[in-house]
Amino acid sequence: MSSVNLVNLTKYFGDKKILDNINLQVNDGEIISLLGLSGCGKSTTLKLIAGLLKPDSGDILFNGESALDIPTEKRDAVIVFQDYLLFPHMNVYENIEFGMKMRKVKKSIRQKRVLELLELVRLEEYKNSYPSELSGGQRQRVAIARALAVNPRILLLDEPFSNLDINLRGEMRDFVLSIQKKTGITTILVTHDKEEALMMSDKVAVMVGGQIKQFDTPNNLYERPNSKEVANIFGERNYIRGTLQNGLFKSELINFKSNIKEDLGSVEVMISKEDLELKPVDSDEGVEGKILKKRYAGEKTYYNIKIKDSILKATCDNNLYNENDLIKVSFSPKNEVYFR
Repeated sequence: MSSVNLVNLTKYFGDKKILDNINLQVNDGEIISLLGLSGCGKSTTLKLIAGLLKPDSGDILFNGESALDIPTEKRDAVIVFQDYLLFPHMNVYENIEFGMKMRKVKKSIRQKRVLELLELVRLEEYKNSYPSELSGGQRQRVAIARALAVNPRILLLDEPFSNLDINLRGEMRDFVLSIQKKTGITTILVTHDKEEALMMSDKVAVMVGGQIKQFDTPNNLYERPNSKEVANIFGERNYIRGTLQNGLFKSELINFKSNIKEDLGSVEVMISKEDLELKPVDSDEGVEGKILKKRYAGEKTYYNIKIKDSILKATCDNNLYNENDLIKVSFSPKNEVYFR
């Protein structure tokens, strides 16, 4: 397997800078995600690692050695694209075998490897089927098996679940994770789905405008983002302007004891939607507000609440209140984050 180190990586398409001085360390055997909106440079980064594109400056290191002069076919970094790109005229067995055949691997070794991979991806009974006869999830498994057949050091996944329906997407995420854990292959996943990145990754690199804004564990990224820009990638948050002094946050809306004892003066506190608790209007606790908007989503209900001149957002496990209801809102920030 292999570690991957991107050093001051920059890429232009014409006059447009797509990647701006990217630095990233992926350890051997890790699965990490590149997360961001379309056009932020995620897929370009993947193609640079694979050797499909060349950087304008910077370096790509595999196990500490530059890979820039290694041709694509010899880098041992294989991409699985969102469209899978299976050969329609080849059956499952032949698709998986193809890369080894091109590398002139002995037939007996190819046969053994294909059968191993068919078992790994649970497609033994489909070895003679053609891509058109398979479901989306089955085609994806074939594409992964074909990538693994050549024993790559690095597996690159470019939005691999985006063409699947929501139920199959969850199933395939679990499947790919199980394959990655079994093989121990260093894996880099490109996605715009924050839930996918958080659930699947050892670490996540949040990309905005060709830059990595934060590279951290899923837990730290969600609970301790280093900027509002990163925080908002993971969904809407509440921001309240106030002051933090002597371990107490004070504002026109709320006051609470902070976990931060440092005097920061004027700050904005970030409070997650889940940290707002809605109570009956006659409750002794909380600040009075009015529900402006309600969206019921089964396990969760989403509320927009007007408190004085501010509109805050809450996510609740219950479905007790309706639009125009007066309620009380109490704040219980578990991991409040402050921005100046």
